[in-house]
Amino acid sequence: MKSPDICVFGADGVVGRRICIELTAAGAAFSIATRRAVSDPGVAVRAHLADAFDAASLAAAFSGARVVINAAGPLRETAAPVLVGALSAGAHYLDLGGEQAVLKSLYERHESTARRAGLIALPGAGLDCMIGDLAAAWAAQQLCGDASSGPAVRCAPAERIAEDRPLDEICVSYVFDDLAVSAGSQRALFGAVGGRALVWRRDRWEPGRAGDKRRVNAGPTLGGERDAIMHAGGDVMTVPRHVAANLVATYVSTTRGAASGVLMRLLATALPLVPRAASELLAPFAPPDADYARTRFAVVVQVRRGFSAAQIAVRGSDPYRTTAVTAAWAARQLATRGAGPVGMRAPGELFRAEPALRELANAAGLTIEPSFGSFGGSALPR
Repeated sequence: MKSPDICVFGADGVVGRRICIELTAAGAAFSIATRRAVSDPGVAVRAHLADAFDAASLAAAFSGARVVINAAGPLRETAAPVLVGALSAGAHYLDLGGEQAVLKSLYERHESTARRAGLIALPGAGLDCMIGDLAAAWAAQQLCGDASSGPAVRCAPAERIAEDRPLDEICVSYVFDDLAVSAGSQRALFGAVGGRALVWRRDRWEPGRAGDKRRVNAGPTLGGERDAIMHAGGDVMTVPRHVAANLVATYVSTTRGAASGVLMRLLATALPLVPRAASELLAPFAPPDADYARTRFAVVVQVRRGFSAAQIAVRGSDPYRTTAVTAAWAARQLATRGAGPVGMRAPGELFRAEPALRELANAAGLTIEPSFGSFGGSALPR
């Protein structure tokens, strides 16, 4: 029997189950790998028991796969061993996380491993990195007058946008209403206790100012203008790889209320001072599945050079389904891709921003609203 093209590691989790649904709907051949036996593996061709810390079980689960999707958290623990296991098995790797510290560690420690293997490692292939990364590249292209076009999947490395004249700033803001956070995401947040958000400043990563805020307009359905506070987002790691800018920073807003916004800023200022050991005392709460669908979000990217500016807002609902759609789409592209860039890559290095973002918007039911071009700033429902 032919091996499935894609293996979903962590298929029994909140996002892992949704990825399987999306792959099934697309007619993709895939297998699943979980740490515990599941009573209903769904339509997967094969089901494996595998643990991120058992190299032999990973090798057996990933054997014959072209792409491995790591949907098992927390990524600060699973990303490195699963990435190594995938590359050792001859498979491309992608994961869902936009965790800044995890992305930085993978880039620093495993970039040469992926390049030598002649394979692709794509960390951050979810809502809270890939969507913002692609939107930043698209907005930067518009501001720089870059008219590059072609299919969504690149067959050759891309030139870095604005290399000859870097942009002044790129700010990516994630705005949420009625946010429901899975137990896995809560564990990731607990693990970030004691850390501080980084920003990209000119040619290096530096600690950002804790509690720094920015006004962002996510549109009338999300309350118009509201405060967003500095956030340790993965776009700070990925965007500078393919767009030159003097500043790249990420922000998040989870509340419309001014008083609640002040509380969030105070919390953001205090968290870096909390000992990491304290995170072990925090217990995650698992919301009902229905709560995730009620969450509405917007990814707002603002790009500026001098007095010229461009903005793209991507809006939708259910962040976990959106992440599943994004990861499943990326995995299918990698499974069928021919020649192209290899090694550790950011989304904008593998995919052309505008066509890729449009395809994702169409698949996930997102709306794209650019501030430029012939669209006249009107919404583009997909």
